[in-house]
Amino acid sequence: MAKRAANGAVSEAESVHGSKRARHEQPHDSEDEHEEEEPRSTQPTLTQAQRDLAIGDDEAFEAKYRDQVRREIEEKGARRAQKTGEIAEYGIIEKIELVNFMCHARTTVQFGPQINFVIGHNGSGKSAVLSGIAIALGGRTASTGRGTGLKSFIKEGENAAEVAITLKNEGPDAYRPDIYGEAIRVSRRFTDKGSSSYAIKGAKDKFKKTISSKREELTNITDHMNLQVDNPVVVLTQDTSRQFLASSKPKDKYQFFLNGTSLTQLSDEYETILESLKKTETILQSKQTVVPDLKRQFTEAQGKYREAQAAQQQSQRVDDLEKELAWAHMKRKKIQMEALVTDHETGKKNVEKAQSHVDGAKNELKKAEDEINSVNQQEAEDDNAGSLEEQRRRIREDMKSKKDRLREAKSQMSEMNNALQQCNSAIKELTEKINVEEAKLQDDRRGLREKLNSDMERVSKQSKIEESNLSECQANIKNLSQLIQTKQTERREVIDSREKLREAITSVQHNIKRLEDSQRNAINRFGSNLHRALVDIDRHAWKGQKPLGPLGQYVDLKDGRWAELMRIYLGGLMASFAVTDARDREPLSKILQNHGNTQPNIIVAEVDLFDYSRGEPPAEVLTPLRILTVKHEWVIRLMINSAFIERTCLTRTRAEAQQLLDTVQGVNVVLSADLMRSQKYPDGGFFTSGMRKLRSEDRANWYFTATGSDEQIRIEREKLASLEEEYKSIEPRLNEIDTEGKAMSMKIRELQKSETNIRAKVFKLKDERARLNEQAEEEAPASVQGLQEARKEEEERKQSILDQFKAVAEREAVLNSELKPLVEKLDNIRKQAEQTERRNIENKRKLEPLLERRLMAVKKVEHYQKKLEDAMKDLEEAAQAEGIVVTEYDEWLREALTISQPIETDRTPESIDAEIEIIKKALRDRERRHGQSIEEIAQEVQSTQEALDKTRQELKSIKSFNKGLQLAMNLRLDTWHIFRRHISLRTKQQFSYYLGQRGYRGSIDFDHKSHTLDLRVITDEANPHAKDKDPKALSGGEKSFSTICLLMSLWEALGCPIRCLDEFDVFMDQVNRHIAMQTMVSTAKASDKKQYIIITPLDVSSNIAAGVRIHKMADPERGQTQLPYVAA
Repeated sequence: MAKRAANGAVSEAESVHGSKRARHEQPHDSEDEHEEEEPRSTQPTLTQAQRDLAIGDDEAFEAKYRDQVRREIEEKGARRAQKTGEIAEYGIIEKIELVNFMCHARTTVQFGPQINFVIGHNGSGKSAVLSGIAIALGGRTASTGRGTGLKSFIKEGENAAEVAITLKNEGPDAYRPDIYGEAIRVSRRFTDKGSSSYAIKGAKDKFKKTISSKREELTNITDHMNLQVDNPVVVLTQDTSRQFLASSKPKDKYQFFLNGTSLTQLSDEYETILESLKKTETILQSKQTVVPDLKRQFTEAQGKYREAQAAQQQSQRVDDLEKELAWAHMKRKKIQMEALVTDHETGKKNVEKAQSHVDGAKNELKKAEDEINSVNQQEAEDDNAGSLEEQRRRIREDMKSKKDRLREAKSQMSEMNNALQQCNSAIKELTEKINVEEAKLQDDRRGLREKLNSDMERVSKQSKIEESNLSECQANIKNLSQLIQTKQTERREVIDSREKLREAITSVQHNIKRLEDSQRNAINRFGSNLHRALVDIDRHAWKGQKPLGPLGQYVDLKDGRWAELMRIYLGGLMASFAVTDARDREPLSKILQNHGNTQPNIIVAEVDLFDYSRGEPPAEVLTPLRILTVKHEWVIRLMINSAFIERTCLTRTRAEAQQLLDTVQGVNVVLSADLMRSQKYPDGGFFTSGMRKLRSEDRANWYFTATGSDEQIRIEREKLASLEEEYKSIEPRLNEIDTEGKAMSMKIRELQKSETNIRAKVFKLKDERARLNEQAEEEAPASVQGLQEARKEEEERKQSILDQFKAVAEREAVLNSELKPLVEKLDNIRKQAEQTERRNIENKRKLEPLLERRLMAVKKVEHYQKKLEDAMKDLEEAAQAEGIVVTEYDEWLREALTISQPIETDRTPESIDAEIEIIKKALRDRERRHGQSIEEIAQEVQSTQEALDKTRQELKSIKSFNKGLQLAMNLRLDTWHIFRRHISLRTKQQFSYYLGQRGYRGSIDFDHKSHTLDLRVITDEANPHAKDKDPKALSGGEKSFSTICLLMSLWEALGCPIRCLDEFDVFMDQVNRHIAMQTMVSTAKASDKKQYIIITPLDVSSNIAAGVRIHKMADPERGQTQLPYVAA
């Protein structure tokens, strides 16, 4: 148990060193700073008896645990020879950079993780390294022993200097590794003007970016890593080392011991707390003297209050009168309230009456508008004069073309008739000549000639019959072909009708499904599965506000007559959604697409409830905004921005739209119920175009529909049944057409076969006629033969003319047949135009009185609307006045009930108030005599009692707090002494152990009463009875070795990860120096997570130990920037 207590004491000592430093931050160095060590008390204030008792406890403790601690130290020393200490993961110095610092222009020193020797001749700047460490880590300039202010460290001839230290920052206990990384670079720059600044960087960004420039951050780093550069034991400078060796006194050594182990810091804090306790005791004593005075004041106030109670009875009368006064006011207020209630009821009746007049006027206006709309509708239906004229123009052009072609055909026929007459005359003349020549032939050839003529006549007749049959057959084939084409056209039309019916049936089926789905989830009118999509929208985490939509769920139509126009104009907008952050567009689009809504319309806009009234047309002009009921203000603004619903105007017809554009200033776009869009351009031009109707499958067909879902489904199912019935009737008709077409095709094939046979006969007859003609020519004499050939040519010419005449005659017949229906159609168009003109004249005649009637109705509506507004304003004022009075009455009633229960009184408030004033005047007279009112005296009693109670309570609380604080301080003082006792014992034993390494014996004598520390050393190891020596009697080497042993003993109790020692061997001989160095190196090598930086002007063997890094300083004037080092 004793061993564990000792070890616990050492651990506690190490932890205290780091935990207390943050409470005492050092001030920032400046140019003219002259820092000196303030004298400190060595221990908390105790009485002499307490000190003596503590000293006795120290001696008993030392006697009890001396041998145990000695054994632990020896065992630890034995273990050190066999192991190497762990490398510190953070808090040790990796590198120092000096720029224009003391004698260094630019020098960099790389340190090893454990043992570092910095060697060099005098003046080479070795001690500047330790000064740089202290300055860079925020130490006081005075602690370096090298100057009185920062500017004294600037190299001569320069105006600024900089010191930078790189600290290791690895492992789980690293300081903010996420920001700094594996190393921290602390750079301090100061100028000869007195300015000083820090730059703290991290290895995470390769020391490029300054993370902090605050002294507080440096303090946090040094506190976290337990770096104590102002502790003389941590950094023993050259001057301190020499002074300590040469002339340090026991009191100085004791103070050095306290400072090095941070006991002085704890002592100062405890002194401050004890001083506060003394001050608190003084405050308690001063407060205690106030209690009798407060008690006396309370007693006097009670006496005055008893004297004032005599006047209380008279003031009770005032209270009763004030109660009566309150209910007198209530009675008057009630009369006022009843009068205003009557006025309010009268206002309601006036509003009802005015509303009745307005409704009547609006009904008249509606009737007039309905009649006007009826006439306008008739005009719209008859507004086809342009199309009739176009038809008439096209028919006339067609007729003109056909008549021209007909005249050309008749001219050709006339020419052919003339040519035919000439052919007939020539044939007749040639025939007569042939007959004359043939008569001259001899009788013996007459019989052969007659037979030849008979055969020729027979062949000619037979040819004509077969050619006629061929023409008839060809005509029949042509007619049947035309009929087949007609049937094919009819068949295609029937098939097209069947396809259209099939599409219509599919569309109606989709509509029914959509309506049934909408009936289950009304929101699904605007998209597929929107009820599920909205659930996902509610669950999603949005960057901006939750998306709003679909917009159509917030919009209703007031007048169903505008439904079709609004579906076309706003249909796309009704299914839209709106987001306030552009980053929400993509996730919203994915949600909607996941539920079957392809290409959703998403609007990105901020919630801006701007004033749109300036953009609206006059009140009598309809706009989409005025015929819609929108239940969300932001939706109104979105529709204004997207569709201009506040400024787009509406009319029943295109004519009214044109009139509105001509007469109303500021109206530029008008939509009419006949689905026309009219626009006026800034330069005065107009443009009118038709609006495309919705497809039957478009969802927008179900927007703005007043009919209930059940009725719509019934209508759609009836439509579906009708379409299906019509679809069934098409198939028989298609079969009939196919049957007729097949029969015609068969007939054509038969006719084509007959045509082939007849054509063969015709060719055969032509061949026979040619043979007979050749025979006749051979038999005829030369003159007859020439005449016959001439006649044959004329006959062939005649036949050609007849063939041409026949073709032209057929073309003429076709043109006449085509011209006849055109004439009939032209006549019908003329009649329709005449009827339309007559109706237009009649409509204009009807429209004039209707427009006058509508104008009168509008004025009547405006008149009664003004009356209604005035009545509503009066009603509002009456209601407001009634509400104010009722509210006042209720408030007065609540207040009166807090005063008393209702009191019946016939007196006026004025008479009651007068009586109250008389009694109060008598009470004031009494107050003037006594100097205080009854309330003031009561208040004085209360305040003096509260002051007395408060003072007593405060005294009690402070006493209790002081008692607890004193107990805590006693406990802390005991702990402080226990801590000092442990440190003292371990330092003694450690010192004796290190002396034994040289063969010396010695001890440390602590006198905590006199605050002294004496070293006793016996150097004659051969003589066990040799007397110990005072340090002043030792040689230089012995004194230096003893000091090193003391310093190393104190290092054992030090929690700081670095130890710095400057010129420790200045007075040592080679033997003592060698042993001291071996001891320090072995101790340093075995120490866990500690770094040693030792400066010596003497050479150090490069093979002193593994892991020892030796830095040899060179003259700074050589201009080197990187120091070489030799690793042993």
